[in-house]
Amino acid sequence: MGSSGGVGTFQREDRTGSPLSLNSSCGTCHYGGNFQSSLVLTVLKDSVPVKAYLPNTDYLINVSIPSIIPAKVYGLQLAAFQSGNNQQAGTFGALTTNLRAVELWNRTYIEQSRPQRNHSFFIPWKSPQKDIGPVHFYASGLAANENNNTSGDSPVKLETPFVLPSEAITRLVEIDENEKITCMNEGGETSVLLENFSPGHYVFHIYDYFGRIMYHKKVEINKERIQLPGVRLTTGFYVASIFDGTLTRSTSFFNP
Repeated sequence: MGSSGGVGTFQREDRTGSPLSLNSSCGTCHYGGNFQSSLVLTVLKDSVPVKAYLPNTDYLINVSIPSIIPAKVYGLQLAAFQSGNNQQAGTFGALTTNLRAVELWNRTYIEQSRPQRNHSFFIPWKSPQKDIGPVHFYASGLAANENNNTSGDSPVKLETPFVLPSEAITRLVEIDENEKITCMNEGGETSVLLENFSPGHYVFHIYDYFGRIMYHKKVEINKERIQLPGVRLTTGFYVASIFDGTLTRSTSFFNP
């Protein structure tokens, strides 16, 4: 494990797998381990996992790197970005002595300050002060052999960002009772009809119930009814949301 104090601190690099990292991770340098590890991220409130955030609320992020063959030490790098513009989302709180915050490109990253024997990391996080839409967490980590080298380590990362929608996305926010989001399955595709929204620029998403983005489109509304292109979805429950930069309107639907 070469950058035992953190790749952001010593190399000034994003290795989280975020868009700013150009998809690089701890595996960019580390290799050759056989610890059979994985990386799991959970957001907790009062020790209970949550699927959405309330604005200006304290949470605890747990990043765990379980390994079938126990490693000697573990490390990680974590970031929380706004969906769409990759700006900082929320703020990180006081850290344990094994972790530190490092500033890169006006964004805060969390990483190990020294190798940790335990495979589980806990990071305090306060959600954004207002609803900014979904927050994307990016994380990469290592199960390492402590040989002071990059060989013999098992790098792991989130293959897709952990998406935490705002609480508003889990319920319909009726700013105007005439505004409607209608999702209909037609010929194997789900079509979306937006009605009676004020003219302007919006971002439309469809999420599955694990918070993963299944469809994303920037929309310019300039008339009463806007029909979006169809999207193929598997059977299940989904959330459709539209964000105008300030507020999110959303509704849930079942796709047969």
